[in-house]
Amino acid sequence: MAALPDEGCGLLAMDGGRVVGVYPTENEDSSASSYTIPPQRLYEAVMDAESRGWEVGGVFHSHPAGPAAMSGTDLARVTDPAWLYLVVSLAGPEPVMAGWSNGEEVAVS
Repeated sequence: MAALPDEGCGLLAMDGGRVVGVYPTENEDSSASSYTIPPQRLYEAVMDAESRGWEVGGVFHSHPAGPAAMSGTDLARVTDPAWLYLVVSLAGPEPVMAGWSNGEEVAVS
C-alpha cells in the first residue's frame, strides 16, 4: 500500500515450490496500471536468494483499482511462465490476492 496511487511490486524467493522470501522493489514505471522491477533490484534479490539456497521464482504486484487478476499488460510481460505471479487487488475495503503459474490460477494462502 506504500506505493499508492501506483502499482507496488517486488520479487518472491522460492524453495521447493514455497515462497520463503519477499523482496519489495520500486516500480520504475511510476504507474497505476503497469510495473517494472529495476534490474539492479532483480540482481540484488537473485544474489541474496542464492546465498540462502533459494531461487527467485516469482513476482508480485498490486492493482490499486482493479481486480486480483492478470491484466492484458501483465500477461504480455510474463517473462517465465513457470514463475509464480501474485496480484493483490486494493480496490475493495480489504486486499484480495490471487496467483498464477504456467497460465493457470493457483491457490495462494
